[in-house]
Amino acid sequence: MNRHEYRVQIVTTLYQHLLLKNDLLASFEENFEGDDNEFFNTIKNDLVENKDVYIEEIGTHLKNWRFERLSFIDQAILLEAFAEFKTGINNKNIIIDEAIRIAKQYSDESSYKYINGVLDNL
Repeated sequence: MNRHEYRVQIVTTLYQHLLLKNDLLASFEENFEGDDNEFFNTIKNDLVENKDVYIEEIGTHLKNWRFERLSFIDQAILLEAFAEFKTGINNKNIIIDEAIRIAKQYSDESSYKYINGVLDNL
C-alpha cells in the first residue's frame, strides 16, 4: 500500500470505531492484521494514545460547531490528519491535500471545504 491507501484505510478504521464504538486498538488490529508499516504504526500508536486530546484540540478550531456534531467520516478524516500534524510525519500542505482528497471521495459534497478550513487553522 502507498501512503494515500494507508490514510484511506486509517480513516475507514476510525469511521468504524466512531460508528460502532469499538475499541480503537482492536479496530486497528482487525483492519491491519500483521501490518508493520512505519507510517501506519506511527499514526496508529499516536491515535490510540491521544485521540481524546485531539478531539478537544480540534474542537477549539471549529467555528459555531462541536466535534460530536460532525459526521463520523469527517471526524475520522480530521483525526487522521491531526495525528499526521502532531507526529510531524508530513508537511502541512501534503496533509491538507490528502484530507481534502479523501473528503471529496468519501464525505458530503461540501465537507472538503470545511475540513480544509479547519486544518488550515491548526
